[in-house]
Amino acid sequence: MRHNSNESRASQQLAQEYSSYATEYAQHWSHVILPMGLPLLSVLPLAGAARVLDLGTGTGALFPTLRSSSPGAVICGVDNSEGMLRIAQTRGGRCLCVMDAQRLALRSASFDAVVLMFILFHVPDPLGGLVEAARVLRPAGWIGLTTWARDPGLPGVAIWNEELERVGAGPDPRDPAVMQHERVGDRQALARLLEEAGFSSTEMWTGSFEHRWDHESLLSLQLGCGMPRRRLERTESEVQQVCVERVRQRIWELPVEELVWRPEVLFSVAKRLA
Repeated sequence: MRHNSNESRASQQLAQEYSSYATEYAQHWSHVILPMGLPLLSVLPLAGAARVLDLGTGTGALFPTLRSSSPGAVICGVDNSEGMLRIAQTRGGRCLCVMDAQRLALRSASFDAVVLMFILFHVPDPLGGLVEAARVLRPAGWIGLTTWARDPGLPGVAIWNEELERVGAGPDPRDPAVMQHERVGDRQALARLLEEAGFSSTEMWTGSFEHRWDHESLLSLQLGCGMPRRRLERTESEVQQVCVERVRQRIWELPVEELVWRPEVLFSVAKRLA
């Protein structure tokens, strides 16, 4: 499957972005979303797998659970961000490769299971990513994935946007091509993509989750690896300081109940057609 230069450029820019704040991602974000994805592994048949691909492995947070779920398997982690993989290596990752999910340099029919945990919405061509996942799976191999069915946005985002506009910050520089939530966050749309990619969708469900932030951890996340960081980096340092202080004051005024994030996760387990 061919991919255009714009898709490749968007993927590379996203990889560079994640590399630039891999440490902050591991510290402030990885542990938040990990519990929201773990129910997938209790349904995905991994116990007898010999080779498992963690596609979009990031900082390798999923490795311990994958090892316990498939104790006899070789676990391979693939990500397009070198910075994220460097952290995954410190977490015991051994089989790690820098690759674009749309163009996997892996042998066909070489894995028993592929896991895509909160990654498909970052693939400019979600269908192309699923086709590649199907290609590297053996016949009747399994895919398990999670994506956001509903994301209300983190607490404080409206405050950030107001203050960023107030200081004249530019728009979010992230390319819309790597924000494919609408194409993969709906049950019917995801089922169609899986079917077109060569999968038989066997189970799909949603789960509601809750994470309670405190004021400082929320600010640390947003300054470390969120939209505010991306927009702030495009402004003068003096302006950044003014904006951050205004936001800090307003967020610290929020009652604790307004610091709760309640997303909904879409889970899917499917089998590659023989």
